Amino acid sequence: MGGEDYLRLLKITPDCKSHIIIKDTDRCKICVSKDCLFVCPSAVFVWDEERQKPDVLWRRCLECGACEPTCPENVEYRHPRGGFGVVYFL
Repeated sequence: MGGEDYLRLLKITPDCKSHIIIKDTDRCKICVSKDCLFVCPSAVFVWDEERQKPDVLWRRCLECGACEPTCPENVEYRHPRGGFGVVYFL
């Protein structure tokens, strides 16, 4: 299997409710590094320049959990509720 085929080994069943919470979007405005925009392998966090805050595209989350330690004071990551999220196939 080629490297480009690896995402076919998973299925994402998104919940109707986000499992990633930004506690204070105003805090994001003053964040200089905005590391959350770069650490996520599936680009869950996208900066909305017009509204000056991040959009959280949680339906595409691969559940790696990298977002929370990147900004532990402002990002709360929880695993999706049972029956939702990523299922890996072997």
